[in-house]
Amino acid sequence: MKKLLILVVAVVFAFGCAPKGGPSKNPVLAKIKGAKITKEDYLKEFNRLPEWAKARFQSKEGKEQFLNELIKKDLLYNKAKKQGLERDKEYVSRLEEYKKMELISLLLKNEIEGKVKATDEDVKNFYAKHSSEFKAGEEVKASHILVDTEADVNAVYEKLRKGEDFSKLAKGFSKDHTTSAKGGDLGFFRHGQMVPEFEQFAFRLKVGEVSHPVRTRFGYHIIKVSARKEGTQLGFEQVKDSIKRRLISEKQKEIFDAFVEKLKKESNITIEKKALDEIQLPVGETQKPAAGQEPVEGQLPESPETK
Repeated sequence: MKKLLILVVAVVFAFGCAPKGGPSKNPVLAKIKGAKITKEDYLKEFNRLPEWAKARFQSKEGKEQFLNELIKKDLLYNKAKKQGLERDKEYVSRLEEYKKMELISLLLKNEIEGKVKATDEDVKNFYAKHSSEFKAGEEVKASHILVDTEADVNAVYEKLRKGEDFSKLAKGFSKDHTTSAKGGDLGFFRHGQMVPEFEQFAFRLKVGEVSHPVRTRFGYHIIKVSARKEGTQLGFEQVKDSIKRRLISEKQKEIFDAFVEKLKKESNITIEKKALDEIQLPVGETQKPAAGQEPVEGQLPESPETK
């Protein structure tokens, strides 16, 4: 019951007064101290539920149960208003942040999402050029050296070019302490386990080949592939949807980056670096991952939502 109430409360804030209209078109389902829950209100709230939740309210008893959840929601909302909680500082702050993020979302939808398309021809051309990337069960075994700055990665890369040992350099320079003691060894990994920038390079390298410096949100990497397990080639029909999503995502990022740069040029932005440097950030408690779930720097922990 608690889970059902949370589902309904999370849908949006409270419903408003019932819109005008004849009872035959929009009948009243419940009255609460003068307020009304109409058929239109009911269906609007129901349609906001995720698909898996909708299935729980299809029966006669389920419909009544959902109406009771809406009544609970209205009672709690009115009680909160009576207590003046809409003036609570934390609530007002969170509401303003919510409004800000919703406006940003609407802006991006208008400026970016509607302008990006990936045609069937785009998808076919991409598959033709990159078909080797789409293999079921393909894995690579790689090592990496991870550093913070571009200057550091260039210095390490120069040492590799001069013939110095990758494993020794990983032990001496890599900030990924989980793997540095093992010469940077990440073991075998599949598609979807690494951040995209890292993965794209790792799966393109031949065995024994070393990448140029690669930048991700973790820092700068140099990657070396030591082994690979070839997978089964996937057909176009099996991957066309994921290719389309990938192309749209890449195009959206390009437009987004250009849009933000344009805004920066149009604005008079001044950064007070001294004041920024003087900020003392609180140090959060380090929570050790469960056994067998320790993520590697540059690697995403596995979960059903990873891909």
